[in-house]
Amino acid sequence: MQITARSLGERQIFKGARANILYELIGWRFRNVAHLRFMNYGFAYDETRDQPRLGPEDEAERYCVQLYHAVASLVDLKGLSVLDVGSGRGGGASYVHRYMEPAATVGCDLCRNAVAFCERIYGGVAGLGFVRGNAMELPFTANAFDAVLNVESAHCYPDREAFVEEAHRVLRPGGHLLVADFTPPHMEPEAEKSGFETEIIRAGFHLDEVRDVTRNIVHGLDLDDDRRHREIEARFPWGTRRLARLWAGTRDSWIYDDFSSRRREYVIYRATKPLLEPAVPAKKPQDSAPVLQSMEAAHPA
Repeated sequence: MQITARSLGERQIFKGARANILYELIGWRFRNVAHLRFMNYGFAYDETRDQPRLGPEDEAERYCVQLYHAVASLVDLKGLSVLDVGSGRGGGASYVHRYMEPAATVGCDLCRNAVAFCERIYGGVAGLGFVRGNAMELPFTANAFDAVLNVESAHCYPDREAFVEEAHRVLRPGGHLLVADFTPPHMEPEAEKSGFETEIIRAGFHLDEVRDVTRNIVHGLDLDDDRRHREIEARFPWGTRRLARLWAGTRDSWIYDDFSSRRREYVIYRATKPLLEPAVPAKKPQDSAPVLQSMEAAHPA
């Protein structure tokens, strides 16, 4: 069977342990490719006047940056503490920290190679740190953050609802959960979105906004297609390029077709932890180190 066959998606190769193995391999292969700092599908605004202004160092991956901007700009993050769960190669956490001026930004990812890359590339940036951790069992105390970001990552989790519950635990009352992700191929988009909304509410959040951005994702993939193809041709062995194009969502992949036909939909969710809630204890004693201690461990004086 060809690796571009649709049955590959139905087997959920980008989920759970399979996804972790895949991302560890990608992280190892790209360990010295410092200019590639994002692994999302990207986002294009309907009007160019809505685009964020970027420095020259961020222009090459503009559409990937813009997806993070579309999510993180839903809340004023200035002066807040932010956790990016599923931070990957750190480009999103770095962008948020440099452009949106939170007091502290922590990226958390299960992939060892991704965290090592981030520590090497962003090491020494004041207020920005990266730690290894499981999204379904976050290594932070309760009420540690003002905002939790999760961009194109939750679809990989074996138990997404456990992640939502953990996000609720580590957020302070009044804190924000900002999630961007797509629906799987084996479910009707409306049913999947309704299910995720239920999980968010059941965890104790108030669901503030649900935004369908599928059109913006497709437009971003269109505009970024040449760059994605160039990187794949330059960095993946010939026999793996079909899978790489599938993973990257290039226009010759069925994932792109799924988005353009709306078999899959891409959605941004914004939710708030209510201000009045009972105190939540730390989940485990070994997980109770405050976020600033985690950052100090990542960046010793």
